[in-house]
Amino acid sequence: MKARFVCAVGALALLSLASADEKKTEWAGAPPKPLSGNYQVYGGTLSEMLAPTAKDRKVAFMFKGPLAKDLFTQIGPDVKESCSTDPGYRERRRGQLVCTHDTDGYLCYFGLDVVTGKSTFGSIC
Repeated sequence: MKARFVCAVGALALLSLASADEKKTEWAGAPPKPLSGNYQVYGGTLSEMLAPTAKDRKVAFMFKGPLAKDLFTQIGPDVKESCSTDPGYRERRRGQLVCTHDTDGYLCYFGLDVVTGKSTFGSIC
């Protein structure tokens, strides 16, 4: 009887420790942070912008700062053929997300087709 009691208490202690450890690793999310950048609403294409309409409305976003730097480091290696030949210019792409680094710092661009909800490019060379 005593051995069963000791085993039960030991099992409860291990379960309690496992549960406490599990609670420590839960992530509740990072708090919202300010975003610095700009956007442009347009119709047509980036190279031939038109006035937006209800059936043709897109938004191009550009943001800079810590988020741009973080994304730049996460999205992979520099592209082989970039939009600039300047020696200090670096460019990385993942899907329609384009991030750059040069003397102006880190910048990222992406777009959204408001009508379809699909992503699109937010910049052109």
